[in-house]
Amino acid sequence: MPETAAGGRRKSDEILQAMLKGTPDLVYAKDLEGRYLLINERAARMYGRSAEEIVGVDDSAIFPDEVVQVIRENDHHVIATGKNATVQESFTDAAGVERIFLATRGPLFDHGGAVTGLFSISREITEQVRAQEALLVNQEQLRELAIELSLAEEKERRRIASELHDEIGQNLSLAKLKLSDLGSDEKLPGGATRTVREVVSLLERAIREVRTLTFQISPPLLYEVGFEAAVEWLAEQFETNYRLRVSLESAPAPSPLEEELSSTLYHAVRELLVNVVKHAGARQVRIAIRRREGRLEVTVQDDGKGISPCAPPASGGFGLFNIRQRVQHLGGEVTVTSGAGGTSVTIAVPAGAADAAEGEE
Repeated sequence: MPETAAGGRRKSDEILQAMLKGTPDLVYAKDLEGRYLLINERAARMYGRSAEEIVGVDDSAIFPDEVVQVIRENDHHVIATGKNATVQESFTDAAGVERIFLATRGPLFDHGGAVTGLFSISREITEQVRAQEALLVNQEQLRELAIELSLAEEKERRRIASELHDEIGQNLSLAKLKLSDLGSDEKLPGGATRTVREVVSLLERAIREVRTLTFQISPPLLYEVGFEAAVEWLAEQFETNYRLRVSLESAPAPSPLEEELSSTLYHAVRELLVNVVKHAGARQVRIAIRRREGRLEVTVQDDGKGISPCAPPASGGFGLFNIRQRVQHLGGEVTVTSGAGGTSVTIAVPAGAADAAEGEE
């Protein structure tokens, strides 16, 4: 019987050594004083020693003081609580390379249930952490590019709107005046007079369309009066042009919105209204602009057929994806709820972004 027990222990030791040697993780055990009782070869090589050199010493013989302090704090936490804990640790290996590990520590108990030490299994996550850091940097760069793109687009909209108004609009108005004067000449034959009047009518229509297009691209109301006034005009246009009942609920704003924010929100509302006309089959739309709990919220809600879960994302323009991207770089978020009773899209941005203009004054 004793020989069988001894053979079982040898077999267990062989299995343990095979596991310690084969695992890619760093494995060790310590006593209550922090001295190493066991360490696998992978961990020892990472520390620049042999396993025989490490067993019996504590971390102060291996690591600089600042690393030792962190390790001891993590060890003491496990010993004091008697519970497992997983933490991220980093140190510079024997080759001078900084490595990052996800270390899981747990207490060791004697037969009476008292804590006698601890074990640790550490898996290297250096590549994952570096990749995540690079991803965050790329995301930040994308946000900065989105901001620059938004500003450039708005600048271009204002330039185009200005040229439409100052050049094309004024030239059309001048042409209309001259033709009107010509049409009042009694010496013109009747056929020519009718033609002049028809051309004047076409010019009036073109002037109205240019004026509408100017407002759609970059409404002067947005910069001269404010976001709420521009949305009110937009609601009137959609009611007139698409026979859509649009109601607007808006409390007076305590301060004007910063230009980038007001432009982003205006074009987002316009795109949402366009989507309602194209896809929702709605008869009524409610727009609500509120300030609550430190946030500015803009909600566009329709009574249409809702968004199908299988529907492809909106493409082009300010589709929902693009709206999310533009709002996110302002520190905001977009929430969409949809069902048989219609769709509601809420754009929420921090009040700090909304009050930026007031803070700069």
